[in-house]
Amino acid sequence: GLTVANLMIGGFPNTLYGRPGRDGEIDKVNASLRAAGRAGVPVVEYNFYSHRLTEGYYEELGRAGAGMTAYDYDRSKDLPPLPEVGVHTLDEMWTNVTYFLKAVVPVAEASGVRLALHPSDPPVPLSRGSGQIMATVEGWKRLVGIVDSPSNGITYDCGVTREMGEDPVEVCRWFGERDRINHVHYRNVRVRRPSLAYTEVFPDEGQVDMFAVMKELVR
Repeated sequence: GLTVANLMIGGFPNTLYGRPGRDGEIDKVNASLRAAGRAGVPVVEYNFYSHRLTEGYYEELGRAGAGMTAYDYDRSKDLPPLPEVGVHTLDEMWTNVTYFLKAVVPVAEASGVRLALHPSDPPVPLSRGSGQIMATVEGWKRLVGIVDSPSNGITYDCGVTREMGEDPVEVCRWFGERDRINHVHYRNVRVRRPSLAYTEVFPDEGQVDMFAVMKELVR
């Protein structure tokens, strides 16, 4: 009785880094998008990190002893690049995602599928020396403008929005009015330093006005 609303796709490192072999990876992504369309899966979600700086996560005990996910950029900001990844500038990553989107969005659109790029979480400026295209709201807006289509959208995460120090309702309204919210992560956080230090908490105890966000999503 369940309805599949979203599946995540990955497995295209050459595409992420602009390396030889990316066209073959993109062919496989497009084949998957066509399959999703035939199966009636409306949304395919993906990431486009040069590297996800998860090394800064740690556990913080919360209400009733629940384990909360906390983050502090200082724990990981000086880590060196990984040999298999290297260092990739912000401009390079924008070039790579533009190449990807121009190849896959038309196929997604023709297949009746919407793509949803998840924002950088943690939304740090640099990850082992590499830039992060989805670490700012400006980056989110730039992303959806590369190919102007409802099939080129984002996963709107009100928690990440607050982590960056932004207004979740205002950001939701901007993307919602343009029909670019293709998937939602609905969660709350307590922020100590925007983009750099925060804790993921229960929905009723953080800094996001969850009811206001839901009203905007429904609207």
